[in-house]
Amino acid sequence: MTDRHTQLLYFYCVASCLAAAFFVVRLLNEEQQDKERIGRKYRDRSYLVKNIIPDTTVRYWRYVDKVSNMIIREAGDKSTLSAYTIEDPNKGFFDNGHMVVSYSYIVYADSSGLHYVSDKDSFQKFIGHVDNISEAILIGMAEGLSIDTRNKKGGSYIATKFGYAMKLLKYNNCPETFESILFSIKYNGDFQIKSDRVYSRTGDCIQF
Repeated sequence: MTDRHTQLLYFYCVASCLAAAFFVVRLLNEEQQDKERIGRKYRDRSYLVKNIIPDTTVRYWRYVDKVSNMIIREAGDKSTLSAYTIEDPNKGFFDNGHMVVSYSYIVYADSSGLHYVSDKDSFQKFIGHVDNISEAILIGMAEGLSIDTRNKKGGSYIATKFGYAMKLLKYNNCPETFESILFSIKYNGDFQIKSDRVYSRTGDCIQF
């Protein structure tokens, strides 16, 4: 490795460390601000989905929930689909099922053809720019987080200059544990997850 390459690597490492430190400092500042409670309606995934604004121009799209086997939302020119055969991808995001089929997926058509959104990464890419709090919460939910409407430690947020800073819930059913998670997401979709504290334990083992 030449001296020039060594210098470039050094400057890259320094810049990366400074960027990471800046993000952590900003996250810590956001933690200190008083957050607004997230309303009960935001626990309803169907409500959140209705506020999705796709990041790219699509001719038609639909969101399918396999639990209810229903189309939760569709938008655009439905006749676009007449040129395609729609099939269930047999996988998706929000896959929480063990004994039952439980996942969601999106089908959309654009100028290049028909596409499926069937994992959390492609779901986040479909959302792209975070336009509203609903999209921010959906991305958090795709990471396994949820909302505690009874306690702000697991269900509160503030809008920041860069995006949204939230406290969301990480729930464990056995033993039943409620953990506060700091979820900070930028408008461009980049996010950071950090454990805050376990704020409630019941000692119970909840079976679903």
